[in-house]
Amino acid sequence: MDLTFERGDPARPKGHAIVYVRDAADRDSIAATYVIILPVTVDITKYVPPFLAQQVPNLGEKGLTAFAFPPAPEKVAGHEHVARLAEDRDDDLIFAGTRESIDPGLLMALVGEIVAEYSARYEKWTAVAGQPVIDKPGEHPGGGEVDEVVYALMSEADRLNELTKLVGRLRYAAEGGDSATVDEAESQIRGIAKQMPANRRIDRLLAAAHSKPPEGARLAQLYLERAYCLFREDYLRVKALDAEIAAMEPRPT
Repeated sequence: MDLTFERGDPARPKGHAIVYVRDAADRDSIAATYVIILPVTVDITKYVPPFLAQQVPNLGEKGLTAFAFPPAPEKVAGHEHVARLAEDRDDDLIFAGTRESIDPGLLMALVGEIVAEYSARYEKWTAVAGQPVIDKPGEHPGGGEVDEVVYALMSEADRLNELTKLVGRLRYAAEGGDSATVDEAESQIRGIAKQMPANRRIDRLLAAAHSKPPEGARLAQLYLERAYCLFREDYLRVKALDAEIAAMEPRPT
């Protein structure tokens, strides 16, 4: 499979890439997909009802470690658009050739080949570098970047659930003097914040999580509840929470 790296090093893949193909009938028209190598292994059969388990494709001993979404390239604004996205997100940018067929089945097969080739290059690099192919978030080169990619694929409800866990983890680690865990949780919270609307005020939530108890714990809880209420469009509750937050936060001098 011939992959042309227009951004990034083919010998050192980042683990996340925008891959595009050109339309043979219109070379200005391009379609793209996004390839991800997960920082953790996923056993899909754990999340499938038993009566459907036999229908899950054989993923091998490693389980699910890499995939592309969308499963077939989708038309995008143009080359300048994907180039700018790759630069802003620090992704690899890969050209996978010109295609004549628009048959979804054939395009999905093409994406499968792309994922296999990209994964093989990534595995080869990590093996040469003496690093594990799959590692914990935060311990893998570019792990924070991959976390952000995973957060981008989550629904807002899932991001809020993950945020709730991370805030609890950060506060527990801070109280125990575990600075490494505090730093890791903060990095992951900031990664989620990049995928959330600004009015969720995740930056203020993070500041509150760092504040001394019990005021910090209460303020962090208020900001979490506020984010959930905005997601549910419960604006009356948001107004009440804003008033309580304003009463608790120190006023500027």
